[in-house]
Amino acid sequence: MAVKDSLYTAGRRGVGATVLIEKIVGAAAEAGYDLAQCEELTLRLNNRARSFGVALSACTVPANGKPSFELADNEIEFGVGIHGEPGIERRSYSDLNTLVEQMCDEIINTPAYTRTVRTWDREVGEWKEQDITTEEFKQGDQFIVMVNGLGGTTQGELYGVYGKMAECFDKAGYKLARNLVGNYCTALDMEGFSITLLKADEETLKLWDVPVNAPALRWGV
Repeated sequence: MAVKDSLYTAGRRGVGATVLIEKIVGAAAEAGYDLAQCEELTLRLNNRARSFGVALSACTVPANGKPSFELADNEIEFGVGIHGEPGIERRSYSDLNTLVEQMCDEIINTPAYTRTVRTWDREVGEWKEQDITTEEFKQGDQFIVMVNGLGGTTQGELYGVYGKMAECFDKAGYKLARNLVGNYCTALDMEGFSITLLKADEETLKLWDVPVNAPALRWGV
Protein backbone atom coordinates (compact mmCIF):
# COMPACT_ATOMS: atom_id res chain seq x y z
CA MET A 1 0.00 0.00 0.00
CA ALA A 2 2.96 2.36 0.47
CA VAL A 3 4.54 4.52 -2.25
CA LYS A 4 1.18 4.71 -4.02
CA ASP A 5 2.02 8.08 -5.59
CA SER A 6 5.76 7.64 -6.13
CA LEU A 7 7.33 8.37 -9.50
CA TYR A 8 9.54 5.31 -8.96
CA THR A 9 6.77 2.70 -8.96
CA ALA A 10 3.86 1.49 -11.07
CA GLY A 11 0.84 1.63 -8.78
CA ARG A 12 0.94 0.74 -5.11
CA ARG A 13 3.73 -1.34 -3.68
CA GLY A 14 4.11 -2.90 -0.27
CA VAL A 15 7.20 -3.55 1.82
CA GLY A 16 7.36 -7.08 3.21
CA ALA A 17 4.09 -8.94 2.61
CA THR A 18 5.95 -11.20 0.17
CA VAL A 19 7.73 -12.88 3.11
CA LEU A 20 4.46 -13.89 4.75
CA ILE A 21 2.75 -14.92 1.52
CA GLU A 22 5.67 -17.07 0.33
CA LYS A 23 5.73 -18.95 3.64
CA ILE A 24 1.99 -19.65 3.58
CA VAL A 25 1.73 -20.59 -0.10
CA GLY A 26 4.85 -22.75 0.22
CA ALA A 27 3.18 -24.68 3.03
CA ALA A 28 0.05 -25.01 0.90
CA ALA A 29 2.06 -26.47 -1.99
CA GLU A 30 3.65 -29.01 0.35
CA ALA A 31 0.18 -29.90 1.64
CA GLY A 32 -0.95 -30.79 -1.89
CA TYR A 33 -2.55 -27.61 -3.25
CA ASP A 34 -2.29 -27.62 -7.04
CA LEU A 35 -0.99 -24.66 -9.06
CA ALA A 36 -4.42 -23.09 -9.55
CA GLN A 37 -5.17 -23.34 -5.84
CA CYS A 38 -1.81 -21.79 -4.96
CA GLU A 39 -2.47 -18.95 -7.40
CA GLU A 40 -5.91 -18.30 -5.90
CA LEU A 41 -4.49 -18.36 -2.38
CA THR A 42 -1.70 -15.95 -3.34
CA LEU A 43 -4.13 -13.41 -4.82
CA ARG A 44 -6.41 -13.71 -1.79
CA LEU A 45 -3.54 -13.15 0.64
CA ASN A 46 -2.17 -10.26 -1.40
CA ASN A 47 -5.53 -8.50 -1.12
CA ARG A 48 -5.51 -8.99 2.65
CA ALA A 49 -2.08 -7.43 3.24
CA ARG A 50 -1.02 -3.88 4.03
CA SER A 51 2.45 -2.60 4.73
CA PHE A 52 4.28 0.65 5.25
CA GLY A 53 8.00 1.42 5.39
CA VAL A 54 10.20 4.34 6.46
CA ALA A 55 13.89 5.09 5.99
CA LEU A 56 16.30 7.08 8.12
CA SER A 57 19.01 6.73 5.47
CA ALA A 58 19.27 5.58 1.87
CA CYS A 59 20.79 2.31 0.73
CA THR A 60 23.99 2.26 -1.30
CA VAL A 61 23.44 0.41 -4.56
CA PRO A 62 26.77 -1.27 -5.52
CA ALA A 63 26.49 -0.21 -9.17
CA ASN A 64 26.19 3.46 -8.15
CA GLY A 65 28.54 3.43 -5.18
CA LYS A 66 26.65 6.19 -3.40
CA PRO A 67 23.37 6.56 -1.42
CA SER A 68 20.21 6.66 -3.53
CA PHE A 69 19.08 9.88 -1.83
CA GLU A 70 20.25 12.28 0.89
CA LEU A 71 18.52 13.01 4.20
CA ALA A 72 19.23 15.62 6.86
CA ASP A 73 19.82 14.42 10.42
CA ASN A 74 16.20 15.11 11.43
CA GLU A 75 14.55 13.82 8.23
CA ILE A 76 12.97 10.52 7.20
CA GLU A 77 11.56 9.14 3.96
CA PHE A 78 7.95 8.19 4.67
CA GLY A 79 6.57 5.35 2.57
CA VAL A 80 9.72 3.88 0.99
CA GLY A 81 9.71 1.03 -1.51
CA ILE A 82 11.06 -2.47 -1.08
CA HIS A 83 14.18 -1.77 -3.17
CA GLY A 84 15.09 1.48 -1.49
CA GLU A 85 13.03 3.85 -3.63
CA PRO A 86 12.33 7.25 -2.06
CA GLY A 87 9.03 7.53 -0.25
CA ILE A 88 5.80 9.41 -0.82
CA GLU A 89 6.86 12.21 1.50
CA ARG A 90 9.87 13.56 3.37
CA ARG A 91 9.09 14.32 7.01
CA SER A 92 10.82 15.65 10.10
CA TYR A 93 11.69 13.00 12.68
CA SER A 94 10.82 13.65 16.31
CA ASP A 95 10.75 10.29 18.14
CA LEU A 96 10.13 6.61 17.48
CA ASN A 97 6.70 6.38 19.13
CA THR A 98 5.32 9.25 17.06
CA LEU A 99 6.70 7.75 13.88
CA VAL A 100 5.19 4.33 14.58
CA GLU A 101 1.83 5.94 15.37
CA GLN A 102 1.92 7.74 12.01
CA MET A 103 2.71 4.50 10.18
CA CYS A 104 -0.06 2.61 11.97
CA ASP A 105 -2.51 5.38 11.12
CA GLU A 106 -1.64 4.93 7.43
CA ILE A 107 -2.27 1.18 7.66
CA ILE A 108 -5.50 1.49 9.66
CA ASN A 109 -7.07 4.34 7.71
CA THR A 110 -6.25 3.30 4.14
CA PRO A 111 -9.58 2.42 2.46
CA ALA A 112 -10.08 -0.52 0.16
CA TYR A 113 -9.05 0.12 -3.43
CA THR A 114 -9.45 -1.69 -6.75
CA ARG A 115 -6.62 -2.57 -9.10
CA THR A 116 -6.27 -4.51 -12.32
CA VAL A 117 -4.13 -7.67 -12.28
CA ARG A 118 -3.11 -10.09 -15.03
CA THR A 119 -3.60 -13.82 -14.51
CA TRP A 120 -3.05 -16.78 -16.82
CA ASP A 121 -6.24 -18.41 -18.09
CA ARG A 122 -5.29 -22.08 -18.37
CA GLU A 123 -8.44 -23.06 -20.24
CA VAL A 124 -7.81 -20.76 -23.22
CA GLY A 125 -4.04 -20.43 -22.82
CA GLU A 126 -3.78 -16.65 -22.63
CA TRP A 127 -3.45 -13.81 -20.15
CA LYS A 128 -6.57 -12.12 -18.85
CA GLU A 129 -7.12 -8.98 -16.81
CA GLN A 130 -9.42 -8.73 -13.83
CA ASP A 131 -10.26 -6.06 -11.30
CA ILE A 132 -9.60 -7.04 -7.69
CA THR A 133 -10.63 -5.04 -4.63
CA THR A 134 -8.59 -5.24 -1.45
CA GLU A 135 -10.26 -6.30 1.78
CA GLU A 136 -11.19 -3.90 4.57
CA PHE A 137 -9.63 -4.21 8.02
CA LYS A 138 -12.04 -3.97 10.94
CA GLN A 139 -12.24 -4.43 14.68
CA GLY A 140 -12.07 -8.08 15.73
CA ASP A 141 -10.06 -9.21 12.71
CA GLN A 142 -6.97 -11.30 13.45
CA PHE A 143 -3.63 -10.73 11.79
CA ILE A 144 -0.15 -12.03 11.21
CA VAL A 145 2.13 -9.03 11.75
CA MET A 146 5.76 -8.46 10.77
CA VAL A 147 8.15 -5.73 11.86
CA ASN A 148 10.89 -5.92 9.28
CA GLY A 149 14.28 -4.22 9.34
CA LEU A 150 15.57 -2.78 6.08
CA GLY A 151 19.19 -3.77 6.72
CA GLY A 152 20.69 -1.17 9.05
CA THR A 153 18.33 -1.34 12.04
CA THR A 154 19.13 -3.31 15.19
CA GLN A 155 16.95 -6.07 16.59
CA GLY A 156 16.46 -4.08 19.78
CA GLU A 157 15.11 -1.11 17.84
CA LEU A 158 12.75 -3.38 15.93
CA TYR A 159 11.32 -4.74 19.18
CA GLY A 160 10.80 -1.15 20.28
CA VAL A 161 8.78 -0.62 17.11
CA TYR A 162 6.78 -3.76 17.81
CA GLY A 163 5.85 -2.65 21.31
CA LYS A 164 4.39 0.66 20.15
CA MET A 165 2.80 -0.92 17.10
CA ALA A 166 1.02 -3.54 19.21
CA GLU A 167 -0.35 -0.77 21.40
CA CYS A 168 -1.71 1.11 18.36
CA PHE A 169 -3.36 -1.94 16.83
CA ASP A 170 -4.83 -3.00 20.16
CA LYS A 171 -6.58 0.38 20.33
CA ALA A 172 -7.91 -0.25 16.81
CA GLY A 173 -9.38 -3.58 17.94
CA TYR A 174 -7.00 -5.70 15.85
CA LYS A 175 -5.98 -9.11 17.20
CA LEU A 176 -2.32 -9.98 16.57
CA ALA A 177 -2.45 -13.76 16.24
CA ARG A 178 1.15 -14.31 15.08
CA ASN A 179 4.23 -12.09 14.85
CA LEU A 180 7.63 -11.89 13.20
CA VAL A 181 10.33 -9.38 14.16
CA GLY A 182 13.68 -9.13 12.40
CA ASN A 183 15.51 -8.43 9.13
CA TYR A 184 13.65 -10.50 6.54
CA CYS A 185 13.25 -8.27 3.48
CA THR A 186 16.05 -5.73 3.42
CA ALA A 187 17.28 -2.95 1.14
CA LEU A 188 21.01 -3.55 1.50
CA ASP A 189 22.33 -1.19 4.23
CA MET A 190 19.27 1.07 4.54
CA GLU A 191 18.44 2.28 8.04
CA GLY A 192 14.70 1.91 8.48
CA PHE A 193 11.91 -0.58 8.94
CA SER A 194 8.51 -1.63 7.69
CA ILE A 195 5.30 -2.81 9.32
CA THR A 196 3.16 -5.43 7.57
CA LEU A 197 -0.27 -6.73 8.52
CA LEU A 198 -1.84 -9.78 6.87
CA LYS A 199 -5.49 -10.45 7.67
CA ALA A 200 -5.70 -14.10 8.68
CA ASP A 201 -8.33 -16.83 8.85
CA GLU A 202 -8.02 -20.37 10.20
CA GLU A 203 -6.62 -21.70 6.90
CA THR A 204 -3.97 -18.98 6.85
CA LEU A 205 -2.91 -19.57 10.46
CA LYS A 206 -2.79 -23.34 9.97
CA LEU A 207 -0.48 -22.97 6.97
CA TRP A 208 1.63 -20.37 8.80
CA ASP A 209 2.18 -22.77 11.72
CA VAL A 210 3.43 -25.59 9.49
CA PRO A 211 7.11 -26.28 10.40
CA VAL A 212 9.61 -24.46 8.19
CA ASN A 213 13.36 -24.88 7.79
CA ALA A 214 14.79 -22.10 5.63
CA PRO A 215 17.79 -19.79 6.10
CA ALA A 216 15.66 -16.91 7.42
CA LEU A 217 12.61 -18.76 8.77
CA ARG A 218 12.84 -21.75 11.05
CA TRP A 219 10.34 -23.18 13.51
CA GLY A 220 8.81 -26.52 14.41
CA VAL A 221 11.86 -28.53 13.24
